[in-house]
Amino acid sequence: MKRSKLLSILVLVAVMFALVPLTASATTGNADQSVTTEVVGPNLLNNPGLEGKYIQQCSAKGGAPWVQVPCDPKNYDIHALSLWATAQVPPGWSAWWQAPNGDQQDPNYANSPYPAFCLNAQPNTPLNCVPWHNPEFRDTAGGPQHTGPSRRIEGDNSQKYFTFYSIHEAGVYQLVTGVKPGQRVRFSIYMEAWSSPFNDPGVSVGQQSMGLKVGIDPYGDNNPWSSNIVWSPVQESFDKFSLFTVETVAKSNVITVYTHSRPVFALEHNDVYVDNASLVVVNGSTVTAPVKSKPAASSSRTITSTRTITTTVSATPLPITSDTYVVVKGDSLRKIAKQFGLHWSDLAALNNISGPDYKIFVGEVIRLR
Repeated sequence: MKRSKLLSILVLVAVMFALVPLTASATTGNADQSVTTEVVGPNLLNNPGLEGKYIQQCSAKGGAPWVQVPCDPKNYDIHALSLWATAQVPPGWSAWWQAPNGDQQDPNYANSPYPAFCLNAQPNTPLNCVPWHNPEFRDTAGGPQHTGPSRRIEGDNSQKYFTFYSIHEAGVYQLVTGVKPGQRVRFSIYMEAWSSPFNDPGVSVGQQSMGLKVGIDPYGDNNPWSSNIVWSPVQESFDKFSLFTVETVAKSNVITVYTHSRPVFALEHNDVYVDNASLVVVNGSTVTAPVKSKPAASSSRTITSTRTITTTVSATPLPITSDTYVVVKGDSLRKIAKQFGLHWSDLAALNNISGPDYKIFVGEVIRLR
C-alpha cells in the first residue's frame, strides 16, 4: 500500500515538472559579463544555413575588397570591378580578409606588416617574417564534407576558407536590417578549424591558436577592424564544430555580424569551416517582421539596368549618421526622397545613382545631404 502511494506521488511530481514552461537561454560571449537571456524573436539572418550555389564576390577597383557589390561574373566592367575568383560565398554573405602586401618593389616591403612573401623576397627580409595570403573561400558541397571530421552541421552546404603555408586574418559577415536601436541581439554560429603541417585531414597538429571568435557591430558598418565591434573571447575548436556566441545592444536599425580567424603559425593547412548561424532578439524585446539583407553594397556608385558599376566605389564605407539612410525592403529612390522631403533626382545625383531603373539595394547606405 505504501509503495503504491509513493509511486503515485512520484508520477504527480513528474507531471508537474513536465508542465513547467521551458525557455531557450545561453551565456553571452562578452568578455566582461555573463548574462542568461531568453530568445524572443525569429532568426533575422539571410540564408543562416549558408546554403545554395556559391557566387564569386565582386568589389570596386580602388575600394575595400571585402565590400561586395552586385555583378555578373560573365559580363562585368573590368575597369571598374575586381572579380575575386578565390572568394566564393553563399547568397546573403560576404567574405572579408586582411589584404597582404604583394609589392616586392616597395622599399619597406621586408618590414611591412602583412608581406605576401618571405623567402628570398629581399636580402634584408627579417628572420621572423611570416607570409600573409588572401584565403580561398569555397563551399563544402564540392568537397570535403565527409573526409575526416564532419565539415557541415546541417543542410547540403557550408562555408570553408583556407590558406597554405601562410597566415590570414579573415572571416565572413552579413549586414542585417530588421532590428531596433536598444534591442539586445545574439549572434551564434558553428565554427571548426583544421590546422596541420601534414595532409591528414582528421587531425590538427602544431597550431598554437586559430583566433576563432565572432562579433557584432551594433552600428551596422562593414569595416571588420572597426573599434565598435563587440567581439566574443577567442575560442579554439580543432577538428570539431563548436558554437560561438556574442550578444550586444543594437545602436541602429542595421547591424553587422562577423566571424573571425587568425592563425599564429604558417602551417601547410590553415582551414576554417562555418555553418548554421542565427541572429535573434533576446531579453523580452519585440521585433517586427524581419527584413533580411542582401550582400553589403557601397553607395558611392552608379548601377545601370545591366548591373554594371561605372564609377569608383569609395574605399571607406559611409557611416550611419543622421545624414544617411539604410535601405530596407520595399524602398525606392522616390519613396526615400519623399520621406525626407527631397526630390528623387537630387538624391540620385548626390549618390551617383543613374540608369533607367535607378536601382538601390537592401542594406545600402544612402547619403541624404
